[in-house]
Amino acid sequence: MSAMTASPLRHAVPGSGRTRTHNAPRPTPVRAALALAGVLTLALLGTAACGKKGGDPQTSSSANTVLTTGPSASTDPSALPSGSATAAPKPSATGGGDKPVSFPTSAKDYGLATLAAWASGSKSRLDLYANQAAVAQFMGHGKPNSQWTNLNCEAQGGTHTACNYRNAHGDDARLAMENTELGHPTATTDVFINRTQYGLTADQYVSDFIAAWQDRNKQRMTRYSTSSIASAFLGKTAPTGSQVQSPTKSGSNWIVQVTGLPLGSGNWTFTVSASKLGGGNAITAGKAD
Repeated sequence: MSAMTASPLRHAVPGSGRTRTHNAPRPTPVRAALALAGVLTLALLGTAACGKKGGDPQTSSSANTVLTTGPSASTDPSALPSGSATAAPKPSATGGGDKPVSFPTSAKDYGLATLAAWASGSKSRLDLYANQAAVAQFMGHGKPNSQWTNLNCEAQGGTHTACNYRNAHGDDARLAMENTELGHPTATTDVFINRTQYGLTADQYVSDFIAAWQDRNKQRMTRYSTSSIASAFLGKTAPTGSQVQSPTKSGSNWIVQVTGLPLGSGNWTFTVSASKLGGGNAITAGKAD
């Protein structure tokens, strides 16, 4: 019985019917190991090539994907990282924001601090300087001009000091502070406010101007007219009383005549712009007759 051998590989020779046979060499153990290593290397390279499909990973669509639980900076430009230097300050427990709170020890300055709190529009800040009865007196007067000047202060009843103030719009305020509470919260205990009002009729508007003249309230007179008109009237003595006549129409203006009381105190004629009634600077001219 003949020994069994590997089947020879057969290749057809082109152009003939003959075939050519040869026996494939048996691979040695070393060659087999190298061949297996080569196959594994190619397989790994193929896997890596598949992983790089689409180019640089930094430019792939999945490389920049970020999962968040809130709005991203690109969709919410106001979002700021924690600790950012431009982050809005947190309100303090003593009055809010990044503005420090102090309690002056003089009545004049304490009143100015109270008026500044009112002008800020923050009730929580006003609550620091005035008791609730005084806060209620501020309510309903709106938000005033913030440029306040102290006119004077005087003792009131031995326990309080009352101070008078006026701002750039001619608003008047009188505040009473409890002396023993100066330097501490809620020392302001009583408030009187007299704000500048803008009449809707020409005769009321002129009457308010005359009253401001009698009080020598230049800021209010200027709000009703002009700085030059206010200065001209302040250079003269105001009557103790006045009688304002019914206005007459002249084009787009009203003409208003005023008689000073007692009689002989003077007579004046004012020109009032009809379109400015209810607002500032409606008196465009004023002269003594």
